[in-house]
Amino acid sequence: MGADDQGSLHRQVLGTVQGATSPARAAPLDSSLYRQLLETAEGARWRTSDVAWSSFRPELTSPALCAAVREMAFHEQATFSATQRFMQAFSDDPDFTQWVSVWFYEETRHPQALMRWAEMAGVTFDASFVARGRVSTPFMRSRMGTLVTNVISEVTAALAYLNLARASPEPLLSGLCRRIAADEARHSASFFTYARRRLESAADPERERLDAVKVLHFWLNENGSVTHPVNRTMERLRGLDGIDPAVLQGLDTVRARACAAVGLLTGEPIRTPADVEPILTALVARAHAPG
Repeated sequence: MGADDQGSLHRQVLGTVQGATSPARAAPLDSSLYRQLLETAEGARWRTSDVAWSSFRPELTSPALCAAVREMAFHEQATFSATQRFMQAFSDDPDFTQWVSVWFYEETRHPQALMRWAEMAGVTFDASFVARGRVSTPFMRSRMGTLVTNVISEVTAALAYLNLARASPEPLLSGLCRRIAADEARHSASFFTYARRRLESAADPERERLDAVKVLHFWLNENGSVTHPVNRTMERLRGLDGIDPAVLQGLDTVRARACAAVGLLTGEPIRTPADVEPILTALVARAHAPG
């Protein structure tokens, strides 16, 4: 899986976003996004029984491959605490919190499927593995910032899973990672849809645009300080002995995709990382302008 797969991911995320939020097709603000996204999820969702578990080839596994899967399964557990925080931070938004329940269900399957593969490869997990992985850092105060952070992190995770699928010589893992990557790309588009709804209904849209671009600027320039589980996973993968470089290949392209998504969301001409700082400066001036 090479450039064609990565291009497909780009089209899936931004194509879904553009199709769902273009002015001609935008849903009324009082309609239920949850119903729309639920139908999409149910049409796209794979079942654990759909996975070809019998295709497992133990002779094609390796300690490095198992270590990578273990890391990804560990940090995927943070969906539990993230869901708790979503429910608290967005408690007055029934539509979004209903969708979060769908997101939680789908995301929770990812580490369980990865752990099942790892156990087939001989990896063992102690009783605290899931509990330790569930811990995550608190959300930022900005709801827009939280949504945009998840737009970026989900597309990062999608590309990482596609890379692992490409790098894995073991066919069961490769197919499983492709399924998970598709989930992550769809989730990125869903978070984008809720961010767009928030911007369209905001009393102060300039402040919401500013928060969105602030998150992008911080993520582009201080990525090592971002404590989101996806960022932690990528840092841990970089430090693994024997990790196939292909697992980390092309992650710089996420920077361009993040810029494109935030530019589309805010209506600002953000195409490359170099565009972000001057636009951020202009947004700060507009947001704090008198009157």
